[in-house]
Amino acid sequence: MSKAAFIGLGAMDSRMAANLLKAGHEVTVCDLAPDAAKKLADFGAKTAASAREAAEGNDFVLTMVRIDEISRRVWLDATNGALAGMTPGAIAIECSTITPAWARELGDALSKTGIAMLGAPVFGSTPQAQSAQLVFLVGGDAETLKHAEPLLKGMGSRVQHAGPVGAGALAKLVTNTLVGVQLTTIAEMIGMLKRQGVDSSFS
Repeated sequence: MSKAAFIGLGAMDSRMAANLLKAGHEVTVCDLAPDAAKKLADFGAKTAASAREAAEGNDFVLTMVRIDEISRRVWLDATNGALAGMTPGAIAIECSTITPAWARELGDALSKTGIAMLGAPVFGSTPQAQSAQLVFLVGGDAETLKHAEPLLKGMGSRVQHAGPVGAGALAKLVTNTLVGVQLTTIAEMIGMLKRQGVDSSFS
């Protein structure tokens, strides 16, 4: 089994980290909220005070945060960033929903230090994270993905290789847009039925 760090422990992230523990991986966790890390420590995770400390000595480093700028700080902060604690040959896995441009920039920055990156945003929500049924939309080198796939499958039901670094981020944004369009269309159709006095409960 692998040694992995998981940085960011929100509603989905903490469940993903818990599934890695259930799968038998050695996991180090880090989050700004101490309680989130403590809950996972009770299940056997190690805890770290910074992204750099979390990354040290691990084969894989995963992050899941909200926006590009937080991702930038988590990975590249000169003092406490994850990259500062990683060794060449380790694999960085960015699960955040970030822009394709930042994904490519981050991939370039990591590769200069001998770190391979996979952009692996997920499709699914808290229930899928809980039951390890997430879909990973992965951008990055196919050989790197082969090494990381067993780890990802501990958290998801499907790992889809979308192309080079940045492709996974683009696939996630397109998927989000498609889902948004579908939900808006359904809402408009239900509204139209109600305005015409039609019982919309069948929908």
